[in-house]
Amino acid sequence: MAKAGAGSLEASYARCIEVTRERAKNFHFAFQVLPEERYRGICALYAFARLADDYSDEETDPERALANARRWREDFDRALAGDPGGDEVLPAVADTVRRYKIAPIYFHELIAGTEMDATIKRYATWPETYRYCYRVASVIGIMTIHVFGFRDETGRALKLAEETGIAFQMTNILRDIKEDAGRDRIYLPQDDLARHGVGEADLLAAKDTPAFRALVKFEAERTKDYYRAAEELTPMIEGAGRPALEALVKIYRRLLEEIERRDYDVLSKRVSLSKAEKLRLAGGVALKSLLKS
Repeated sequence: MAKAGAGSLEASYARCIEVTRERAKNFHFAFQVLPEERYRGICALYAFARLADDYSDEETDPERALANARRWREDFDRALAGDPGGDEVLPAVADTVRRYKIAPIYFHELIAGTEMDATIKRYATWPETYRYCYRVASVIGIMTIHVFGFRDETGRALKLAEETGIAFQMTNILRDIKEDAGRDRIYLPQDDLARHGVGEADLLAAKDTPAFRALVKFEAERTKDYYRAAEELTPMIEGAGRPALEALVKIYRRLLEEIERRDYDVLSKRVSLSKAEKLRLAGGVALKSLLKS
């Protein structure tokens, strides 16, 4: 695991911010509208998630990947107990957990998601794909709204954050179908492939067929339903966290809209947004927030 030199809390937060700036292609544009303290907390969450994913994805041997995940879980638990062991990011992560009263189970679930990536390459049904999305994305959404701050008179905020995470992760899955197939991974449910007449061999070979596009359209429509949760969640978020969430939703929803605009062609070219468009989406939300204040 990554070890720090001096190991101070400030150095740890600085490292988390560095990881987020380097690796968060979409998230960082939304995070920049946050006040400094909450921005640092969000970066700590992102760095933890990014490194957990790296420790799994960068190890091709499943047993070693599982061992890495187990060590990361143990390191996290020790950091919460007051012993970060010289790790670069864990002091900031532990401080964020305490400061915003985030349940450690969400971090454990996230690590469990990386363990799924190490051992599972196919998902038979939608509930199985949903469980994967929950672990690698929904729990991040739940942790994030703790840092943002939220009001929850209806008792639904955590569920709405969960469903918003499903929307984000399914958007990622759809635009990364070709890349994942190159690693022999198919996240779309096998029964959806069968229902649309898409053979696994054709998907792995990235064959663009009418049946494949119908499958992508079906999954995109399902994903749009989960974006509706974000519309209900946003008013519950407090302060500057609200425009941050709005910016994030706009960026990810725009990716899904681009998939639709391309007539569900996710194979010829990876769907992405330019830096200018991300800045425009995030900046527009921030400006609207300022004008309302």
